[in-house]
Amino acid sequence: MPKGTILHVITGTAIGGAEMMLLRYLRSCDPGRHLVATLMPRGPVADMLETAGIGVVDLHGRRAADLPAVVARLARLTRRHRPAVVHGWMYHGCLAATLALIAARATRTGLVWGIHHSLADPGHEKRSTRAVLAALRRLAPRADAITYCSREAARQHQAAGFPEGLARFVPNAIPLDEFRPDPAARARLQALAGLPPGRWIIGGVGRAHPMKDHAAFARALALLAGRGINVHGVLIGAGQSDGVAVRIAAESGIADRLAAFEARDDIAALVPGFDLYLLSSAWGEALPLAVAEAMAAGVPAVVTDVGDCGWLVGETGRVCPPRRPDLLADACEAMLAMRGSDRPARALACRHRVAQLMSMNAYADRHAALYAAAAARRGAPAGAALMGRAV
Repeated sequence: MPKGTILHVITGTAIGGAEMMLLRYLRSCDPGRHLVATLMPRGPVADMLETAGIGVVDLHGRRAADLPAVVARLARLTRRHRPAVVHGWMYHGCLAATLALIAARATRTGLVWGIHHSLADPGHEKRSTRAVLAALRRLAPRADAITYCSREAARQHQAAGFPEGLARFVPNAIPLDEFRPDPAARARLQALAGLPPGRWIIGGVGRAHPMKDHAAFARALALLAGRGINVHGVLIGAGQSDGVAVRIAAESGIADRLAAFEARDDIAALVPGFDLYLLSSAWGEALPLAVAEAMAAGVPAVVTDVGDCGWLVGETGRVCPPRRPDLLADACEAMLAMRGSDRPARALACRHRVAQLMSMNAYADRHAALYAAAAARRGAPAGAALMGRAV
């Protein structure tokens, strides 16, 4: 590796928002200057990174008890490559990155933490996650900057004891050439899900997890169907094929109006086929990529007021309190009732908002500046080489 290498330490490489953001970001960079270390066993994103020419190191962590061995392997990797900056992604990635730099005595290596989670109520988090958060609060002075992909997440973490002076707001970015309106997407989606013609398609993309509250998604769908609105829900993500939404739909008598699929790699070809995107999350969202991707494809969104979701949709969509499927259904009904002549303007406004707020060029520029400042603060000789986008 050349001088000025950036080492990215991420919890895992399964399909997820932070993982996809890392992939898209590094695809926009000089791959020879970046190396990725994953704490957990390789997932699909690792293969995508390597296809893009970016090296990936598996640290072979599988459970919490593996952390000391993972940190030791990461410390050896750090001593071998001597990166100018280490960038931790997500809580566990930040923790392992920090402990490894301390173990390697790499005092001249810059450290950036990337937080991709909101923290409305720490009590919602698992006990192990709360332990990681406590450790990060103690270790925060070693970081040179802490990036948050939402302003609300920054505020929440500072209220939980993270230092305000290190906080930097760096919103996620969307590749607009990949996510864009596509008139053929609806036919693809109908063929995939076996949808009858004439139904409104309400979609969501994300893994099956309690924080996503897909039970509320299914209940809102049932309420809409009960009002005589011809809707069909489509959920795509790990665990969805036998997840809670499928169960709730069956219990509500609308099993034939919900199609649920496991994670797919053709999301950009399907999302433009949605008439409406519905994010039902109860907690944990910061700035969800899936909502922004749908908006970039011209699909308006109904979201819960979690993280910066309300800021993201602005006047282009509707915002509801979490855990209120009745209000989600009301908002969806209002959006679907838009006059046909208003739809093209709404689609254009959604795409324009994402282009304004979530530019990939701006994302890369912000990180280049952060890396340069972190390296300079630590006195790394490669600091000057990190200026500019092609990092």
